[in-house]
Amino acid sequence: MKTNRLIIGADGNGEGNYTSLRQSITFLFEKNPDHKATDSNSPSHLVHLKGNGGAFEAGAAWTKTVQEGPNRGAKFFSFSVDDPSFDTPLNLTAFVLVKAKDKDDCTEYEVVWRRPRRDAA
Repeated sequence: MKTNRLIIGADGNGEGNYTSLRQSITFLFEKNPDHKATDSNSPSHLVHLKGNGGAFEAGAAWTKTVQEGPNRGAKFFSFSVDDPSFDTPLNLTAFVLVKAKDKDDCTEYEVVWRRPRRDAA
């Protein structure tokens, strides 16, 4: 299984891949034109899933800040994507892997995910 990556350009838009044992998904991040920085419920980005038929909106992302520990102050994305083919929505987090050096560079994120385990029957 390859590492899951998200690349965000200086314009705030980007593309990434999520690969699991069962599926591979390409998602697009688009800066939300209606984002209000003063409203914590307002997503900073819209998330689109990219497939053979094009891309469709399948979720939203929020820019968050690590509050405690050695990475305090670091920015990350928290996002969720859903599709009728999923058993449940995917909750993902993207942490900075390679920070942009200047405004022309891209920031690279490592995408990690988790979801609650089902209770044993």
